[in-house]
Amino acid sequence: MFRRDKYGFEWAAWVMFAAIPAFIFWQAATSLEEQGAASGGPLENAALYPLVIASLMILVVIVQFVRILFRRTNPPQEEQQLDTPRALAVTVLFMLYLIGLPSIGFHILTPLLCAIMMRSLGLSWMRAVFGALVLWLVCSFVFEGLLNVVLPVGMFNLALFS
Repeated sequence: MFRRDKYGFEWAAWVMFAAIPAFIFWQAATSLEEQGAASGGPLENAALYPLVIASLMILVVIVQFVRILFRRTNPPQEEQQLDTPRALAVTVLFMLYLIGLPSIGFHILTPLLCAIMMRSLGLSWMRAVFGALVLWLVCSFVFEGLLNVVLPVGMFNLALFS
């Protein structure tokens, strides 16, 4: 039916993405239901938004399943090189960001993380810094200003829009 040597990674990625909505539906049916947070109107139902996103993900998973099944995806070429060191460095950087977030704060670490990640994706330093600042300000405005989410302030007690 399908050759594992050519499409093995496609199937593995598909299984991982198919597991996400399954986990969300399981979580909504067990843990959130026991807490009484999976019923009621939109303000009382904490499971509503994750269930909507999981439903959309199921549609994407089905489309991807059909694409892999009928070989509408491009299998990786032999000459493609994996950039494992860069991927590991970005993963370690993100883990350090998560560890430092409570003590240093969102408003200091986020622009740094975004700039370094954008630079590692090949943008020039000028574009990476500009993009990081725009992304940081937009996220800060949306979460602090519009949604009233308290972002980690860190040791400097910085908050922009609250």
